[in-house]
Amino acid sequence: MEERIDELEEKLEQKDERIEEQQERIEELETRLRKYENPHTPPSKRRSGTDESPTSQDDEDDDVRTDGGTPGRKDGHDPEWRSTADPDEEVEVTCDCCPECGQHFDESVGVSPRLVEEIPDPQPPEVTQYNRHCYQCDSCGTETVATHPDCPDEGQFGVNVIAQSALSRYDYRFPYRKIADRFDQLHGLELSGASAWHATERAARAGRCEYNQIRRQIQQADVVHVDETGIKRDGEQAWIWTFTTESHTLYAVRESRGSDVPAEVLGEDFAGTVICDGWTAYPAFSDNLQRCWAHILREAEDVAEKQPEGKPIYDSLKQLYVALQTRLESDLTIRERAELQRVARREVESLIERSVPDGPVATLLGKIEGGLDHWLTFVGEPAVSPTNNAAENALREPVVLRKLIGTLRNDRGMFVHETLLSLLATWRQQGRNPYDELKRVSRDNEMISRTQAVPAVESSG
Repeated sequence: MEERIDELEEKLEQKDERIEEQQERIEELETRLRKYENPHTPPSKRRSGTDESPTSQDDEDDDVRTDGGTPGRKDGHDPEWRSTADPDEEVEVTCDCCPECGQHFDESVGVSPRLVEEIPDPQPPEVTQYNRHCYQCDSCGTETVATHPDCPDEGQFGVNVIAQSALSRYDYRFPYRKIADRFDQLHGLELSGASAWHATERAARAGRCEYNQIRRQIQQADVVHVDETGIKRDGEQAWIWTFTTESHTLYAVRESRGSDVPAEVLGEDFAGTVICDGWTAYPAFSDNLQRCWAHILREAEDVAEKQPEGKPIYDSLKQLYVALQTRLESDLTIRERAELQRVARREVESLIERSVPDGPVATLLGKIEGGLDHWLTFVGEPAVSPTNNAAENALREPVVLRKLIGTLRNDRGMFVHETLLSLLATWRQQGRNPYDELKRVSRDNEMISRTQAVPAVESSG
């Protein structure tokens, strides 16, 4: 009997050791998970419940998606096929004899057509000398130098080189050294990384007038999504702001994260609605706000996991949001929207009045109370979205570039960065071809001087 007791005690100790190891492993995984799962992490960046990469899973799990969906075309949706191109020429491919026995073929018994799409070999650079004639007016004495659309105002590179340099940097994310290598490998055009940078800067200086046009369009918008994220300028902290509407996006790189930036870009008299997160710069700029529900719901969910009293608050917020979204799907009148807004506000106020202990839940309720006037703007204004997803999506490209380039070196780098990102994003929103548009602005627009190439937006008016 004593041997049996000793044996059981030994097994119990082993089990306790395994439980302790598992607990340590759980704590380690939770620590790692907190880096990716927190109230400020968008759903698109949240990790799945497994530490394994897709390539390490079993074959039968290959089609499991981490976002809960399934791969491939949804049931009931027609498939999409790539359109077939018309051939520019036809080549008859024949054979004289049988490859097996050598028997001569009399004639073809059929044709098996195959369409092959190919691009032409890269062409060597064309070098053109523009003899620009100079004139002097006999009447007023004004001196004039003739211009040509394919001859840039400065530099020795044409509009195609300028457009491809800018697109390679801000669309394909090549380093300037690689851009120079690409020109050399494909076209035999020798230029340095610095030359590729200067060509990209010229594209920005030619496109700055359209950047200012985008800003004016956004100033007149009824609704603007605004967000900001950090970026380095010469190793020091700066911020890249995005201002996004349905058809325009503008980026502004500033050393400030304060309310002076939206006041500068949008104008102090901006009368539209700003959709934003809870950063203090926004209420300091405008009273007409819509706070992002995606942010507060994520934060409430996180608080519910930390403190039991947060669970009913999270559930109530989520139920209210879903109910409002469902109700707004119907075609409500202005009066019905106003009544719905009043009812919803009373529910939010009753939520704030709950008695809770100090801690994360109290902090959460404080944030909800601080934004009380801005949570339900979307109920009364049909054009306003309850989330700031549009601005967060607009910041994804700058965030990827930030990881690649590390830091902007000076004011000229800030100028080029905000200008070209704004042009490319806006052209895509409007369904325009970025390469064609870059060639157009390089050919048609007046290139501002380098002394004007600073990241300052003129005051409105």
